[in-house]
Amino acid sequence: MDLTTHGIEAKVRTLADDVVGRNGFDLVDVEYKRDVAGWTLTLFIDKQGGVNLDDCQRVSHVMSTVLDVEVPGLHNYNLQVSSPGLDRPLTKPADYRGAIGRQVRVATKEPLGNRRNFTGILRGAEEESGDRMILRVEDETGTEHAIPAAAVKRANIVHEWPASSPAGRDAARGRTGRKR
Repeated sequence: MDLTTHGIEAKVRTLADDVVGRNGFDLVDVEYKRDVAGWTLTLFIDKQGGVNLDDCQRVSHVMSTVLDVEVPGLHNYNLQVSSPGLDRPLTKPADYRGAIGRQVRVATKEPLGNRRNFTGILRGAEEESGDRMILRVEDETGTEHAIPAAAVKRANIVHEWPASSPAGRDAARGRTGRKR
């Protein structure tokens, strides 16, 4: 079986979406990358209330067996199962709808007007004719931008730390936490 990286991700996404869903989780994303240690296949999962280490172990065990049977030509790889993190990527219509009212960062494939990067509150994710979706992002000036979902290169939630937390106090002061 000769699968490209994209083909492997697509096949794994199809398998994992079913298997992960039957185990009570949402499949957020799939990454298949090569690094110095070899190939790594990462599944990002989530559920209401978040995931813990036991959840990741359970999905890893089940998916390892499924991948061995369903994708026998897959060369050696390291399987990782993880939560999507605080800056969860938005990849599906349900992700966008679930993020309405939250701070998001959207990067587009091509400039819209004179911009490719938009950060603000996701005010809407309306489906238009067929499977087209328009995202409505209100930036810090109050301007609302209509962004076709098909134009999105990547989108993610921007976690907002409570003002009472050390990270929240640093953000309020304009500090990013990076050392210079």
